Amino acid sequence: MKLNRIRFVRDSRGQSLVEFALILPMMLLVMFMITEFGRAIYQYNVLSQAAREGARLAVVSGSANAVTKGQARMTDFLSKARLDTGATVTCEILDNYNGSGVKVVRARADRPFTWALAGPLFTIGGGSASKGSKASWTLRGEAIMQAETF
Repeated sequence: MKLNRIRFVRDSRGQSLVEFALILPMMLLVMFMITEFGRAIYQYNVLSQAAREGARLAVVSGSANAVTKGQARMTDFLSKARLDTGATVTCEILDNYNGSGVKVVRARADRPFTWALAGPLFTIGGGSASKGSKASWTLRGEAIMQAETF
């Protein structure tokens, strides 16, 4: 009887399961954060590309309808990427960019980043970034191109 008790105490058949149960929450958190970071990078790249497309079209369009064509192109680009909900696009002509006397077109596409997690996600430093809260992040893509035609 005493031999069976010693054998039971030294048995390690459940050790791997216990170790996996301890590591699983941390591993899932790391995988979730990698996925969320990838989503944020993707959305930022789409916003930047939309701003470049809008600025390019505005520069080659002429000064009369440059702003409307640039904004329409950005809106179309974002809708095809399915990122048009909540996005704001602006396109403007700046006559004296940074005091240099150069005329440029600046296109911006802003969109709040929404978390896939529905509950609160606590950040380092104490704040929280929950879905729908005021602590959301706004991603911005911006392009500035020199307008030589107008």
